[in-house]
Amino acid sequence: MDTEQSSPRRTRATALIALAAISIAGASVAFLYSAQSSKPAPAAAPDNPLLVTRDFVTYSFTSPTDGWAMDMSSGTAFTASRLTIFRTVDRGRRWEKQLSLSDAFFGYGALPLQAVDSAHCFMLLRGPNELLFRTADRGAHWDQLPVPNPNVEVVAFTDKDYGWLLTSRSDLYVTRDAGSSWQPLPAPPGDASQLRLRRPSEAWMTGFDAGPPHVYTSNDVGQSWQRHDLPSPPGGPWDPGSYFQPTVELLPQTGVVASVVPQGAPPVIATSFDGGNTWRQVVLPGGAVAYQDSFHWWAMGGKGLFKSSDAGQTWTQITDALPDWLYRPQLYILDGKHAWVSMSVPASLSSPGGSGLAFTEDGGLHWTRTQVPHES
Repeated sequence: MDTEQSSPRRTRATALIALAAISIAGASVAFLYSAQSSKPAPAAAPDNPLLVTRDFVTYSFTSPTDGWAMDMSSGTAFTASRLTIFRTVDRGRRWEKQLSLSDAFFGYGALPLQAVDSAHCFMLLRGPNELLFRTADRGAHWDQLPVPNPNVEVVAFTDKDYGWLLTSRSDLYVTRDAGSSWQPLPAPPGDASQLRLRRPSEAWMTGFDAGPPHVYTSNDVGQSWQRHDLPSPPGGPWDPGSYFQPTVELLPQTGVVASVVPQGAPPVIATSFDGGNTWRQVVLPGGAVAYQDSFHWWAMGGKGLFKSSDAGQTWTQITDALPDWLYRPQLYILDGKHAWVSMSVPASLSSPGGSGLAFTEDGGLHWTRTQVPHES
């Protein structure tokens, strides 16, 4: 965890990351199957220790076989915290250790890995001093990069060379050489946070101020920003005296999903495909939601899998017979047939519980558990 005293911006960003993890997490395919039930694939032996970890693990997958994992374990009064980067090229049969930080890792927390392709990956650690790492050779070597300001809130790369960096003091920087150097950009609006970058001509941030929840966009490499208010909830206008912190997620090719969770009310979720000028509200079927492309989405909750081919406006149930062990899943969709899911594994008489990993090759009808990263 970050040991620095958090600024209001950093506090909002931390809440935002948690909210995004709860509200948006899944994907969808380009073909809708007719609604049907199917027998789930037999689950692997629940007492296999290689199928469960009690560490906090986040994943990034670049193909049906290739993926990265960031494994974090909390320290105690007698042991240091540990962060380890793993990589698999054989669909989780083996996880090779790429980078390990232990004694120097006191007080740090990591944002999710950014794998821009199979060879290039970036990692930001936030703590007493922000640390930015880069690999350009599939994790064989990692270089620590300079940061232009010690109060980094988020780093966003669009490819192996181009990226933006936002600090907790609203300073914005750009790199064109994979983080080796940074140049300042004009400051964004004072209440803006949660940077999302698709390309130099499309950047998004969320606002946090009294009145209607809103987002900002820039289409001129950060030289100027435009405000866009989000649509009102179905029951009436927003409370003008309230503060709302929206989240915004970029869809894979074009468009965004914005979410607001009013206190004591259902979330308001809307999509925009014209840079935030117009919005269309979405009703989700529940559970984890994620995106294969801009219009084909999946939603998974309990034993049910639903799919949409129109950006969440309508949904079709694909199966109501998902395995029992797919509990609180988070989806990583690669194409119409291939997807990964990380999930919580409840404790039982034969297993201490923790988190597990599974993949599908038939659009989510059947799932097969695979090994998770472990320190050897």
